[in-house]
Amino acid sequence: MITTVSSIMEKDLITIESMDSVDNARRIMTQYRIGCLPVMEGGRLVGIITTWDIMSSHPDALVVDAMTAPPIYVEPTASLWEAKEKMDRYGIERVLVVKDGQLLGLVTKTRLYFEIAKHFDMLTQLNKKDYILYEGVKLLKSGQEVSVIFIDIDGFGIIDKEYGHVFGDLILKEISDLLKAKVPDDCFLCRYGGDEFVVLTPYRQERCIELAKELLKVISQNEYSIKVSITASAGISGGRREKSRFSGNYVDDIENLINLASLASTSAKRNKVPLMIAEGFIPSKM
Repeated sequence: MITTVSSIMEKDLITIESMDSVDNARRIMTQYRIGCLPVMEGGRLVGIITTWDIMSSHPDALVVDAMTAPPIYVEPTASLWEAKEKMDRYGIERVLVVKDGQLLGLVTKTRLYFEIAKHFDMLTQLNKKDYILYEGVKLLKSGQEVSVIFIDIDGFGIIDKEYGHVFGDLILKEISDLLKAKVPDDCFLCRYGGDEFVVLTPYRQERCIELAKELLKVISQNEYSIKVSITASAGISGGRREKSRFSGNYVDDIENLINLASLASTSAKRNKVPLMIAEGFIPSKM
């Protein structure tokens, strides 16, 4: 499951009425040490007033004349990444959480970034699985093609045992740098776990296969710091949208594609070929 804003939002919000004064809004924010107040009118959310709005307005002005409207919001099922995109797009420090016109909560930028940091791998400087799920859902919703490359480093456990985890981590960092440099800008890369990486692409299967070959090649031909030979196995799924049967639950659909690609990479490793697709394999000749 993808992490949603409902799991991190503040629920017990203090609000203010639209016909209240700006000075009263200031007093409330000072008393509770908060940076904004959702503005209500007849039980309906109509805007938000922030510290900046107050500083820019006369104390005797009405909140309705000083507030920012319409308010920027996300639904409770929105991912952390969607909330971040909205904050970045509008240059705001907080976003409201609303469903069917009802105010449910608020997410601050500080809390959001703290949570997003949990989905970022410090060693490789890559995002983790949640990010790929979010971008995959966006591709599906927009009607674009979707395909997944699952890359698994061959025999990585042996490297850890022979050279130690410090050098194993160094190899993972070098591989991640290679992938970041090679993965196209319209694709999305993450460290899935351990020595596994996932590339989400908007490509048809044929283009996805070519990209996978390029990535495997750059991994195998690189000269690593500890002078070891590194190869990887890859699995591919998707890339045939017109023949796909998506469930309508986009997160599940992307997770299923990742799982299929993972199984294909395992089959490639077992069959000693570099690359397999979910319903077959690509011969070992690269």
